[in-house]
Amino acid sequence: MAGGMAGLYIGVSGLKAAQTALNTTGHNLSNIDTKGYTRQQITYSTSKYFKIGQNAVSSLQYGIGVDVQDVRRVRDEFLDKAYRQENGRTAFYESQYNAVEEVETLFGEMEGVKFEDIMDDLWGAINEVAKNPGSTVTRTALVQSSAAFINRATAIYDGMVSYQKMLNTKVVDTVNRINELGSQIFELNKKINYIESCGENAKDYRDERDNALDELASYVKIEYWETSDSKININMEGYPFLSGNSFFQMDVQEIGSTGLYEPVWTTMNNRSVFAFNEEFNAINNNDIGELKGMLLARGNKKVDYRDVPVEPLREDYATDADYEAAYQQYKDDVYRYNTTVDNSVILSTMAGFDKLVNGMVEAINNVLCPETTTDAAITTTDGTVIPAGSTILDMDKTAYGMDGETVGVELFSRRFTERYEVKEYVDANGETQKIYVRNNKNSFGNESLYTLGNLEVNDKVLQDYQNIPLSLKDGSEDFATAEKLIDVWEVKFAALNPDKYAKEDFQSFYNSLISDIANTGEVLYNMQQYQESMANELDNKRQESIGVASDEELTNMIKFQNAYNAASRYITVVSEMMEHLVTALGS
Repeated sequence: MAGGMAGLYIGVSGLKAAQTALNTTGHNLSNIDTKGYTRQQITYSTSKYFKIGQNAVSSLQYGIGVDVQDVRRVRDEFLDKAYRQENGRTAFYESQYNAVEEVETLFGEMEGVKFEDIMDDLWGAINEVAKNPGSTVTRTALVQSSAAFINRATAIYDGMVSYQKMLNTKVVDTVNRINELGSQIFELNKKINYIESCGENAKDYRDERDNALDELASYVKIEYWETSDSKININMEGYPFLSGNSFFQMDVQEIGSTGLYEPVWTTMNNRSVFAFNEEFNAINNNDIGELKGMLLARGNKKVDYRDVPVEPLREDYATDADYEAAYQQYKDDVYRYNTTVDNSVILSTMAGFDKLVNGMVEAINNVLCPETTTDAAITTTDGTVIPAGSTILDMDKTAYGMDGETVGVELFSRRFTERYEVKEYVDANGETQKIYVRNNKNSFGNESLYTLGNLEVNDKVLQDYQNIPLSLKDGSEDFATAEKLIDVWEVKFAALNPDKYAKEDFQSFYNSLISDIANTGEVLYNMQQYQESMANELDNKRQESIGVASDEELTNMIKFQNAYNAASRYITVVSEMMEHLVTALGS
């Protein structure tokens, strides 16, 4: 009877094992389209053995069936870590490449009207006005081309500012999402710990946690490990994010008064999450995470032409000490440029483009309004003292409006800012003269520069084209001044950035700017494509393990159904055998 009962135990264990396998297979099939679901697989082990004797060569024992050893998730943690790292690296380069695409769209280099065409139109208008400076037609064309130039340049600048603001908003949203994922993992840690400490499994909760880790790793570089109590600890950019029963949230704070935000650790006195004074590449293993990529593309401030360092010339300084001090400042500025502006697609483009527009505007204005400096201090009739060395309109070289009187009218002006402050003084002959003193403050008392966002075509020119200083004092055409407008296009006025030592003219400078954008975009695109290919390959390998294949699961369903039927038939046979023995013995 003992052997018979053991036979029943064997059959029952087979039934239970087959039923568990069927339930597991059914669970797999029902989650075939569930994102992030990990295929589950049943493993068996032999049940306990009973010893019934001993002979010379072995012990005599019999088993009582099969046990379900585990229902495990089919997952490779090494593939998970590799995929998450490469997917994060893909997001890092993709976020920056998106910024390059936005910039290229603004300049119209890929499609639409190129900014280069607007520059060519302005150049053409200047050539025409040089042929006939007194013509209303050529002056009208010059003003219209100038307005188109400023409007398009301002639109490009505003587009970059808007994209910078959009990235800023996305940075804040991403930080919030990171905290949401951290909170989710923190709660899942507690649930998994509770369930598994009671001897059960928490496989679906583990799937949720793995999905959260997948998403989290795309935003920021993480290191994680599972503790003995089934919890996940996470370090983010080298600092604790989840540790045991503690969750350290990330926050954002404004960078100065720029309106831009940076991620910080509130538990570390608002220490910045990221350090940007380093080179980002795979060797340093710091080119990971969409959030870092967005911050790099956006930059940490607003810039203009002054942010591009200009190497000082020895002849501009009275002493060697002054030159050495200026050169040291230049080197400091270059380091600052390389670690802040040059790393950012938006900032480097904004600074370079502003330098181009500023150079063009100031060169044209300086031809129409030539300037010099005062040799000595001048006291005006209202008691104002104009210091020696002040910049003033050079009355000996200036051109006039067509009325032969109007002077000091620039083509491009700064908003709410007059180019000159007009004063009167009494000269050595006792005659009252006008002096045009350069003014660099707007009507609100703030510094005003010829920079993008602050430029417009002079209202005095828009109101009357005759005010453009392209005439002589007698009202005749000033061909010399008009020729100088052509000459400025050939002047090598500036270098694009500290890496380019040679100065360039306007057209060459613009070509270098666009080439830099295109080259940066090509590098970022190639890196993004390479990383995406690698991440997809790793994910495909993951899916071979964790993914549910309907054909395979249906095959398993048939196999386990047959196993169930076999165990059931086995129990029936043993039951009939025992019934026959009992009946036979009883009779």
